[in-house]
Amino acid sequence: MTKCGVTVVAAAALALTAAPALADDGWVIRICRGFTEAAAIKISAGPKGKEVLVVNWQSDNKKDDFPVKESAAQLHVIADSEPADGKVSMCVLNDGKPVKAMNFNDLLDVTADKTAGADKGCKCAKSGGQ
Repeated sequence: MTKCGVTVVAAAALALTAAPALADDGWVIRICRGFTEAAAIKISAGPKGKEVLVVNWQSDNKKDDFPVKESAAQLHVIADSEPADGKVSMCVLNDGKPVKAMNFNDLLDVTADKTAGADKGCKCAKSGGQ
């Protein structure tokens, strides 16, 4: 193989390893932008009692999908909207499948189970903006 061929193979390998996680790879929290009126949402997730901040989302944020680096069978999610009566619609997905819908005003905490059946209450089960 020539030097050029080795360089191309090495660059392709680096590009594949640096690719971001897809929405169908593990836990993802998705904001259903068309059904959300809140100006901001503070979202924390993790094992119950050990949640960490995932994102402090603002309505002008272009990203709607937020991967959560957690491999547990359950994910505890806490979401708080601003203003306090701001309508929010979110979904918790695992491996691309909606397992928990979060439709609320103000504050909600839920536990999502990755073995749960598809949650039909998720208003944006298909891929959102990223």
